[in-house]
Amino acid sequence: MPQGSFGWVLSVTRVVVTGLGLVLPHGIGLQAADAVFRGRSAVRRLPGMAGLDDATGAPLLELDPPAGTEQADRALQFAAAAADEAWKTAGLDSRHIDMSRVAAVLSLSKGAIVGLAARHSLPRAEQGPWLDLAPDAGTRLVAARLGLGGPLGSPITACASGAHALAWGVKLIEHGVADFALVGAAEASLHPMVIGSYMRMGVLADGGDDPASSVRPFSATRRGFAIGEGAGVLVLESASVAARRGARGYAEVAGLALGTHAGGLTGMEPSGESLARLASMALERAGVRPAEVDYVNAHGTATAGNDLAEARAIRLALGPAADGVSVSSTKGAHGHLLGAAAAVELVLAVLAMGRGEVPPTANLTDPDPEIRLDCTPLAPRRRPLRCVLKLASGFGGQAAAICLIAG
Repeated sequence: MPQGSFGWVLSVTRVVVTGLGLVLPHGIGLQAADAVFRGRSAVRRLPGMAGLDDATGAPLLELDPPAGTEQADRALQFAAAAADEAWKTAGLDSRHIDMSRVAAVLSLSKGAIVGLAARHSLPRAEQGPWLDLAPDAGTRLVAARLGLGGPLGSPITACASGAHALAWGVKLIEHGVADFALVGAAEASLHPMVIGSYMRMGVLADGGDDPASSVRPFSATRRGFAIGEGAGVLVLESASVAARRGARGYAEVAGLALGTHAGGLTGMEPSGESLARLASMALERAGVRPAEVDYVNAHGTATAGNDLAEARAIRLALGPAADGVSVSSTKGAHGHLLGAAAAVELVLAVLAMGRGEVPPTANLTDPDPEIRLDCTPLAPRRRPLRCVLKLASGFGGQAAAICLIAG
């Protein structure tokens, strides 16, 4: 077992996903996922990015803030929009449920960093309170908007934050602390400070003449990612509560494993062994054999080392069954949403199960022969998706594996 890792055995309390909310660079709402399933990239140049004339990213160009959030930071607006949609699609009504048993576990992995940077440049007398831009500000805003009275949480585990938020929500329900949990993450970090930092790390793709084709997960010519913005929120509840209120379960969270991989500050462990163990643990806890996995929603950053390490992890975890599984990374379409990546990709994975369609890996015109997996190039793949494995990873070695079973 990798150092610092553990699996969570799901108890007799089954936990299901009954609500979904999504904000993508392509638009607000679950319908925006259609562009991802078509493999349409939202990556573009970012004119006016101070000191970074060649910057690219995947911004949400048109944003109508949810009512009451007009003065809030952009990241908080994303969190509110996704939470509102998740609440609505779950069919929740405060008049008919005990709001003291509704939890919220949402992450802003860097806080509202654009707002923080802007406020820092103001005279002290004009800066205002900092708490409305803190990493837990999204959780507090959503709880206040919806009138939630249950426990709140804001895990910060880099690009795995959304996966850890889901894990926290599952455990709150399993332990009887909550009946419902809104879980997920939001990100709005298209700021010169953030982009410049990632440029210095050497992990951002050069936009070249065609920024939309620059992010190429699992490609032989991959050269890094572009930062995107958005949010993903899921409503979790116990299967028994969902049954009593006649709610649709999109999927069951059947197995979890969280841990670390000792690959340095930014890199994934080259062998993929630690992530493979987490994947195997999640499947074991779910009672799923490798041959039963239909689709792996990969972290897939389009960086040289991480794509190869993740492919090795998938091979190690699934063994010969890896030849029959569909794999894809959706980051070529929506960019790398950093702290919100896992949450957004979990929503997309659940949608894929309902659609019976594997989202493609955008821009994958020249698959890396070392990857040796079916990475679903360019176009979606129709197939029944009863079991989906979601892998998440983050700088500093944060990692998670989540096994979803169709509802």
